[in-house]
Amino acid sequence: MSQTNMPREFISVPMTVDVPYRFAAGKYLTRFLKELRDNGRFFGIKCPSCGRVQMPPRIVCAPCHVRNEEWVELGLEGTLVGFTVMYLPLTDPTTGKPHEPPFVYGAVVLDGADSSLSHLVNVEPDVEKIKVGMRMRVVLRPREERTGDLSDILYFEPAAGPVQD
Repeated sequence: MSQTNMPREFISVPMTVDVPYRFAAGKYLTRFLKELRDNGRFFGIKCPSCGRVQMPPRIVCAPCHVRNEEWVELGLEGTLVGFTVMYLPLTDPTTGKPHEPPFVYGAVVLDGADSSLSHLVNVEPDVEKIKVGMRMRVVLRPREERTGDLSDILYFEPAAGPVQD
């Protein structure tokens, strides 16, 4: 058999790569995370041009490209706008610990915001029991355990209220 007709052998080398990383949160994200850590409150930033409220806050409005400066307090409840049932483990980037499947990961638009926040959703991982439009409420770590990052949010859970269309 010639060299060109020989089957190719592929070798797989399993490994876990640990890549610790830190980044500067900046002025706006720092204020957002400090409010979450110290007071259990969410704030977005409102565009002076289009009125869009972004959360987490951005210094510049994504669609308008103008500077945002008006802070808006958001609710602790919101609407589930998308979700997936995860059947593979997912490593939490802030803790390095895996979430064991199956579990639900979803995008929630908090009351008063126009953008969503993606996080764990504490519901049975059954697509017949979770619906886009469900009302959700945030569950935070106890104040004394908060560190000032998104892991201060434990998960979203269903809240009372009608499904939003």
